Amino acid sequence: MRRGFSIVGGFSILIFPEGHISHQGDVQPFQPGVGMLASRLNVPVVPVRVKGVDRVLHPTWQMARPSRVTVTFGAPLHLQGQDYVSLAKQVEEAVKAL
Repeated sequence: MRRGFSIVGGFSILIFPEGHISHQGDVQPFQPGVGMLASRLNVPVVPVRVKGVDRVLHPTWQMARPSRVTVTFGAPLHLQGQDYVSLAKQVEEAVKAL
């Protein structure tokens, strides 16, 4: 028997809410799906800022290259409501503040 995916089962979801990889490494506008998922599933969102990914795997490259990246975690956000664009903006601002 195959087990289904469940957030309740202790799994975490990693979302890249920009929709694509930036060429310069800057934060692009977040898509509303991150707000919708967090609000509807009533789960916290932990903002994560990964700096330097553009030096490891630039969108125009075929293979990753060795380089340093920095990963910073923020405080969990608890999103509520149905204005998913606004909720995504909250997550985007939290990531930019890291």
